Amino acid sequence: MFVDTDLVGIIEAKAQHKDVSSVIDNQCKDYASNIRKEDEEYVIGSWGKFKVPFIFATNGREYIKQFETLSGIWFQDLRDSANVPKALRGWFSPLGIKERLEADNQDANNELMKMPYDLLLNKDGLNLREYQLNAVKATEKAIIEGKKNVLLAMATGTGKTRTVLGMIYRLLKSGRFKRILFLVDRNSLGEQANDFFKEVRLEDLMTLNNIYNIKGLEDKNIDSETRLQIATVQSMVKRIMYNEDEERVPSISDYDLLIIDEAHRGYILDKEMGEEESLFNDQRDYQSKYRAVVEYFDAVKIALTATPALQTTEIFGPPVFTYTYREAVIDGFLCDHDAPYIIKTELAEKGIHYQKGDNITLFDPVTGEVKNIENIPDEIDFDVDSFNNRVIVESFNETVLKEISKKLHPNNPKTYGKTLIYAVNDRHADTIVKILKDIYSESNLPNEAIMKITGSIGNGNKDKIQQAIRNFKNEEFPSIAVTVDLLTTGIDVPEITSLVF
Repeated sequence: MFVDTDLVGIIEAKAQHKDVSSVIDNQCKDYASNIRKEDEEYVIGSWGKFKVPFIFATNGREYIKQFETLSGIWFQDLRDSANVPKALRGWFSPLGIKERLEADNQDANNELMKMPYDLLLNKDGLNLREYQLNAVKATEKAIIEGKKNVLLAMATGTGKTRTVLGMIYRLLKSGRFKRILFLVDRNSLGEQANDFFKEVRLEDLMTLNNIYNIKGLEDKNIDSETRLQIATVQSMVKRIMYNEDEERVPSISDYDLLIIDEAHRGYILDKEMGEEESLFNDQRDYQSKYRAVVEYFDAVKIALTATPALQTTEIFGPPVFTYTYREAVIDGFLCDHDAPYIIKTELAEKGIHYQKGDNITLFDPVTGEVKNIENIPDEIDFDVDSFNNRVIVESFNETVLKEISKKLHPNNPKTYGKTLIYAVNDRHADTIVKILKDIYSESNLPNEAIMKITGSIGNGNKDKIQQAIRNFKNEEFPSIAVTVDLLTTGIDVPEITSLVF
C-alpha cells in the first residue's frame, strides 16, 4: 500500500474461508520486517524490526461480529508494541492514512494537559458550572489513559450540550482529534446543537463555527478542513448499511472521535447468529443498526445519557462521570418536581365494556374509512391502557382536558410558563388540540397559542417542523404544545413548567 509513493502498509489477502486474525501475527509481520530491496527507497521509517507502519489482512468477507476472526479487515499499527490487532469494518481512506501517520497522540495529550480551563469558565462565554467542568476533566483523563469508550451520565436539564461544547473546543484546539462526528437520533436535536455552537462565544468573542469548519445535517460531504460534522444516526445507518443512492460511503477513518447524544436511545445489542443463519439470512437482520454505526468508525467514542441503561453500559462501559437529578436539585441547578396531579374518572377506573349484540363504530387508520359494525358476536373489554390507542372516546378526553385547563394559563406564558402535552399518536394529538381550542374559545386566546408539534407538520417538511420547535422555544406562542415523541428527550425549552401524559 503506497500513499504519495511512500510505503505505508502491507495487505495480505486470503481465501474467504480462511481465519484472517492469525495472518496478522505471521505473514504480515514477516513481510513488514523483510522488505524487498527494490522497495527500500519507499520506506519512511523503522519501528523496531518493522519497516512498515500498518499491516492489513482480509479474506473479503464483510465484518460479522459473531464471526469476528473470520471476517472484516484485520489491522495493526506496528509503530507501538502496545497496539493489538483488531477487526475493522472497512478501509481507511488515503486522507485517513495520511492523518493517522501525522497524528501524535502523546504530544496532543501533553498539550491537552497543559491547556488552562479559564476559557470554559468565562462568565461572558461558556461559563461552565463546577460539575460540568468536572465532566470535561473526567473525559479528558479517560482519553489520556487510552480509553476508547467514554460514558457520561448527566441528568436531563444539567447542560450536556454546553459541557460537550467545552470538550469539543479543547479536544480540537489541542490537536488531540482531527475530525469529530456529533451523532444525534433526531433532526431537531441536531439543529438545536448546531444553533448552540453558533451562539456561544469562546475564543476572542468567536463562536465554535467561527473558529472551526462545521458541517450541519444537510451537508454530508467532508474534506480535510472539516472539524465537526453533525448527523443523525438514521442517516448514517442508511449511508453505511443501505447505501442505494450512489452516495460516497463513509470511510472508517473519516472521524477519529464520535460524540453520541442520548446514547440510551436505540442502542440495543446484537442478536445471536449461528452458522446456519449466516448462510441463509441477511446478517444485517442480526445487527443492532445503531451499534453498527457507532462501531463502524475507527475512533474514540464519547457517549452522553441521562439514563445509562444496561445495553448502554455494555457498549460504552460504566460512566466515568455521573451527575444525578437529585444532586442537581440539592445544588440548586434544577427545581424538584411537584407531586403529580392525578385525574381519576369512572371510565379510567372501570374501562369500556361492549356487550354481545352492541353496535360499534370502527376506524381503519390505513384506508381512513369509518364503518359501523352491528351486532358484535362477542363481548369486548378495553382497559385504561387502550384508551386513545385502540379506542377514541372524545367525551373522556374532553372531561380530562377541562380539568387540566383549570391549572393552565396559556394567555400568560411569561408568568406561568408553557405546557407540553403527550398524545398517544398523531390522530390523538389532533383531537387534543381541537378540544383545547374549544375550551379556550371564549378567552380571546390567539389561535397559535395551542399547536401540535409532531413529525406530520407540513406533510413531514423538515423546515416547518424545525420552525415550529423554534417558535415553541423562543416565541411567546405556542404556549401549549401537543406532541407524540418528537419532543421526548434532549429538547431544551426552559419555559416549560407543566407536563401532561
